[in-house]
Amino acid sequence: MEISAIVGSVEAAKRGKAENEEGGPMTEENEGQRTAAPADADHASKRKNKKKPAIVAGTVAVVLVLAGAGFWVWHEQPSFCNAICHSPMDNYVESYSSGDAGMLVTQHAEAGKNCLDCHNPVITEQLTEVCTWVADDYPMTDDGMLNTGKEIATEEFCTNDGCHNMSDVVNATWGFEGNDAKYNPHSSHQDNQLECGDCHKSHETSTLYCAKCHDLNLPEGWEATNE
Repeated sequence: MEISAIVGSVEAAKRGKAENEEGGPMTEENEGQRTAAPADADHASKRKNKKKPAIVAGTVAVVLVLAGAGFWVWHEQPSFCNAICHSPMDNYVESYSSGDAGMLVTQHAEAGKNCLDCHNPVITEQLTEVCTWVADDYPMTDDGMLNTGKEIATEEFCTNDGCHNMSDVVNATWGFEGNDAKYNPHSSHQDNQLECGDCHKSHETSTLYCAKCHDLNLPEGWEATNE
């Protein structure tokens, strides 16, 4: 056998072994693919690594939005008032859900109103409340209510934003609670010196000012004014 034939046989055997290991004939195309495969894998890995921060950021953003929405819903509930902002608000929150017919807050609660429908402080009031909360220095009455000296239930306040229309209220309350038709607490002979809050108490028992002088049937849960 000639030397060239032997060399040829050895090379053929090597090619056959390579083809068996690689699963196909050793061509220039296959060899190029094997060279390119690690580069493609590295590129794909880099793409995945770039996506991870975007996914994390998106997840965090969604969580923050949901948390913010949940906080805002809670912020409008009575339970928020004594849980976060105001330590002396327990009596007010309890009265909201007490069902006491003598308290104006009960009618508001039954109508689906919450605290912020009536109490909507401006930024200066909020800053003052924050300072008072930090100092824990609330002015309180003997019965555990805030003593702010601020008149809230004025006619101007109660008719604000169309909450109540005084003409409708007057027309609906002649002969109220089965009293004689000549009596109407909203058409007073006191020269309009009375405010809504003189009778209607949101978080305390309401009192009928007219009963100081007149023997009248009182609304359910109300008391006669003793002042």
